[in-house]
Order: sequence, then structure tokens, then C-alpha cells
Amino acid sequence: MDLLNKIFSRQNKPVSERFEKSGTKERSNPYVIKIVESFKDNSRKDIDKWRKSLLATQYSERPRFNLYYDLIDDLMTDGHLQSQIQLRKLSTLNTDYRIIDIKSGDENPELNYIFNQQWFFEFLEVCLDSILTGTSVIEFKSFAREKIKFSLIPKRFVIPSRGEILLDLSKDTVINYREDIYLPWVLQIGSNYDLGIINNIIPNLIWKRNVAQSWAEFCEKFGLPLITANTNTTDDKVVDRVHNMLLQLGEASVGTFPPGTEVKFQEANRTDAYNVYMQFLQTNMNEISKQLVGSTMLSDQGTNRSQTEVHERGLDNKIAQADKRMIQFIVNDQLIPLLRMQGYKIGDNDFFEFKTAEQEMDLPELWSVTNGLLMSGYEVQQEWISKTFNIPIEGKRELPFYGNQQFAVLNPSHGHYMPDSKDHPFGKKKVTS
Repeated sequence: MDLLNKIFSRQNKPVSERFEKSGTKERSNPYVIKIVESFKDNSRKDIDKWRKSLLATQYSERPRFNLYYDLIDDLMTDGHLQSQIQLRKLSTLNTDYRIIDIKSGDENPELNYIFNQQWFFEFLEVCLDSILTGTSVIEFKSFAREKIKFSLIPKRFVIPSRGEILLDLSKDTVINYREDIYLPWVLQIGSNYDLGIINNIIPNLIWKRNVAQSWAEFCEKFGLPLITANTNTTDDKVVDRVHNMLLQLGEASVGTFPPGTEVKFQEANRTDAYNVYMQFLQTNMNEISKQLVGSTMLSDQGTNRSQTEVHERGLDNKIAQADKRMIQFIVNDQLIPLLRMQGYKIGDNDFFEFKTAEQEMDLPELWSVTNGLLMSGYEVQQEWISKTFNIPIEGKRELPFYGNQQFAVLNPSHGHYMPDSKDHPFGKKKVTS
């Protein structure tokens, strides 16, 4: 596992040294650190373990986060939780972004190329994970122009409140990643005491898992009928043979009893049992969905399309917008200064932002707006129309004349707006100067 690095030697080369003109020189992390792997708790989780893990993170002398993140890692296997996390993350990750000059508004194509690489997409995922599961610390391993490599420090070894990384959980050996020598290589994403919004729904995740397990046990016990056999023989061999034959009949519960034995199952009504388990599971799934995506209709079967669209807009226009704003702060205030220290030529006016407005507008809707502007007499740049709608435009076309008046032909089959035109021929709209 590639992780942070313990210092064996320090190089005197300044971190602000520029890349060579060829742009092929790679700058690698000069520090070598190893974290000792240790036991990870994968036992059954309950509320008591969650409370103890929270207390461990709050110790004033020796705070520890391994119990908390062992619990989180185990609960992350929940299928419903994963679906909600994907919904929230993809609402941000599927948005285009760019680097612009804040004074001129022009895009920086060179920086856009560097940021439109796999490493930055993975960096955005880490930023979103820090919102969901708490503070993250990453270590950059190498820089070679657009090829940047980094790794995530396992959260169970990190103590954000102190800026420390434990090299061994059984010892107190730590390094302080806030020292100057680590600033060009290590980046903390999130606040010092943030455990993530998932901490709010850990009880629901635990209850959901345990109740599902209880329901599974209920199905094993009462889902199949009990098979019984009564015999009046006292020969142990015969009784054993009968019992073995019962076991071979299938997975149902079996029993061999002497005459006069009465077996009763004092079970609850099966319909009531279904309601108890299912309603409890559904309640906890609703709590999980509301915390992560703000509603329940985005993943459950919704019968009302308009309500589902309202909830979808709530995710895209409110929750995802807040996530994007947080990422913009991280990139502009932390990542870009670190890249400057590594020799990247990023100006003071260069600014990272997610594309909004026209970039997030559906193409048919954008065309409707553009067409409306054209019909209202506004001029729209031909180059922008060609690039936005992927239409090769070679020049303006001569409009046909009728008498001494000029008309523009509008084709409804191509999605063009065509008003009533009773006063001019051939379904053509009069062009006014």
C-alpha cells in the first residue's frame, strides 16, 4: 500500500522550482513512510459499539478514530446506503467544470487539460467522501504535468484534530503532517472535527441490518413447515434411521418423538410479522434517503412524476449546489496553491468553477432560448451556435423573396418555432428589419 512517507532524508531542492521547458520532468515525493497494518474489527455492530467509537474520537490525550472508521467501513456494504451515496455523488460528478480568468472570463485551455484527467476526477470523489464520511487526508506521490498521482491515507490512522498520522495503532508513534516539509505533498480535506453526515444515520444503518438478520432467522424457522414422525419402537437404531430419513427430506425443521409427544409453535400471526419487519426496515431506509439526497422518491417507486421531478431538482439545485460550492473552496484555496508550490504556472486570477446556466441547460431548452433571441432581433455569435449545437455553419444563406419582401423558412420538423403565418405564403414568416 502506497501511503504517506517517513523522512529518511531531506532534499534541499526548493519545491517552487519550475518544470523544465520540455515539461517531461517528474517530481516525486522525497519522503518515505510506512504505516503498520493492524486488526480491523468486522464483528457484528450495535449501538453500544458506535457510542464507544465516538468516545474514542473525543479523548483529549489520545484520540483514536480506528474504531469509528472500522464501523463505517463495515456499514458501507449496505446496498440502499450505496445507492443513495451514488445518487448524491453523481449529481456533482456529472457536472462539467473549468478554469477561468476571473477578470476576463476566458477559459484557460492548458489548465483545463490538466484538470480534465483521471486524477482530478478521483480528487473530486475524495472531496465528496469527506462530506459524507468525514475529514480526509491525501498524499501526493508525483507530479508530471497532467499526470498526477496521489493516495488516500486510511482514515483510521489519521487524527485531524491534531494534524497527526499514526504509524502504528499499538504505539504512539506519529508524524505531524502540518509541518512545512509536508505542505507541498499532504492535503487535508475537511475540518478538524468533522465525522461526516453519515454519523447522523449510523443508528438507522445498524437497526436496518440487525432487523434484516432477525427477519432472515424468522424465515428460516417459520418459512418451512415442521416435519415430524411418531414411532412406537424403542430401538435406538430404528429411531436414528427414522431421524436421518427426515433430515434428507429437505431444509425444513425435523423432529422424531415418542408417542404422546405434543409439539407446539407459539408464533405470531405471519401477516403481523411481515408488517413489523417491513415497516421497521422501510422507516430506516427513509431516514437514510432523506439525510443523503433529501427525499425518498428518487430511489423508491414513485407514482407521481411531478413530485419525483421536484425532489430531483431539490437534489440537483440545492444539495449538489452546496457540495459544488464546498469543492470550489477546496480547489481554489488548497489544491491550486499546492500545485503552485509544485511548479505549475497558475496565475492569481485563475479560478476553478463548475459550469452553470447554459452548460447545465438541456440542449432542446437551450435551443428554444437561442431561437427566441434570434426571432426577437438579437444577434447571437455564429461561432457559438456552431460549437454549442455541433452544427457546421459555413455562412449566411440568402433568404427567399416574395415580391419586394424577404421571408425566412421555418421547418417545424426540425424543432423550429413557427408562429401563425396566414398573411404570408408557403408557411413562411416575414422577416422585419
